[in-house]
Amino acid sequence: MTATHPAPPGPHGGRGTSNVADFALDPLAFLTRAAREYGDVVSLTPTNVLLAHPDDVHRVLTDRGGNVVKVSEAVRRGPTGFPLAMMNSEGADWERKRARLRPAFRSDRLGHLERAAREGVARTVDAWTDGQVVDVHREMSLLAMRIGAEHIAGRELGERGEDLAAAVAAIMRLTSQPRLPAWVPTRVNRKLRRSLRTLDTALAALIREHRPKGGDTALDRLLSDDPPFEEVRDELATLLMSGYETTADALTWLFFALGEHGSADGRMADDGYALAAAKESLRLYPPAWVISRETVRPFEAGGYVLPPRTVLGLSQWVTHRDVRWFPDPEEFRPERWFGRGPAHRNAYFPFGAGPRGCVGASMALRETEVIARELRARVRLELVDPRAVRPHPALALQPRGVRAIVRRERQV
Repeated sequence: MTATHPAPPGPHGGRGTSNVADFALDPLAFLTRAAREYGDVVSLTPTNVLLAHPDDVHRVLTDRGGNVVKVSEAVRRGPTGFPLAMMNSEGADWERKRARLRPAFRSDRLGHLERAAREGVARTVDAWTDGQVVDVHREMSLLAMRIGAEHIAGRELGERGEDLAAAVAAIMRLTSQPRLPAWVPTRVNRKLRRSLRTLDTALAALIREHRPKGGDTALDRLLSDDPPFEEVRDELATLLMSGYETTADALTWLFFALGEHGSADGRMADDGYALAAAKESLRLYPPAWVISRETVRPFEAGGYVLPPRTVLGLSQWVTHRDVRWFPDPEEFRPERWFGRGPAHRNAYFPFGAGPRGCVGASMALRETEVIARELRARVRLELVDPRAVRPHPALALQPRGVRAIVRRERQV
């Protein structure tokens, strides 16, 4: 006889379709409420469990024993899953692809990134006029794509970069909307297919026009072992979505937080403060707001034994806002990063952790810091209506409604 183990507690006993509806309606509120009411291990459905304690999060993300996998085959075969990319691979295939890309994110390339960031900020600010109202997320998306192009291809992309930025933004938006299977010709699915074709066309041209110079740009590395076009396309697509689009989200959230906290905004020129503010914004508004893994063997968490094929949800939004690890968790307080950091060393994971943590984490944090400091040295962004701003939890935590007035109060 097979031994059975009690399931963790959860809303509606973890078995109600109401949970699916509540999650779809407001994922952030639902997951937060579930963790606060039912603890660190919460049944959401018979096959979905939320893990909120840093110890369990860390054990899942650093697993090397083959107890969990990142994604199932069904997910990898999805219409927008980009199945040949490193982040959607497993085992030896994943190791090969990560080793191929790793040199593009070495610390010795930080100087090049910082120069590109400064130049990008200068060009962006030069195009603004004092008193102009800007859509902050749109501006940060174009800026992040401009800088990202330098990192991907070692050159500016001009209009092609704008096409890529627009296609990525559309895909991020459309995949977050409720929709029927991809083969059903709904309005959303038709728009999604058009955006994917636009992305394919722009990426194909980028690959075709690239002239390797023996360097370590991401595209140099991707083309180094003559892989099939589909593999390079999938890698570039996921780099754009998981890297440069999320950088735009992080920057927008940071300027929103600074706009609401004048004392923090006024300290951005202080030594180390821009980095602390970037870390704090990533805590409060993590672009990667939830991570999923799937068990392939029985997995123990919080005293419960979870069976194989259980989907484990790890939510940065939930754990980062837990009062046990961060006093006054709803407050934007960059000063907390001048001390010892969180009360639990594994309570902060904006870039994931372990062997599958973001390969470009240090560069992304540095880029956010440099852009924020350089831009703030030139202008102040005065929020138009902070009450209209809301988080939209799609593939990334997208900021909606962040509009600001450009104030040229400083010059460098």
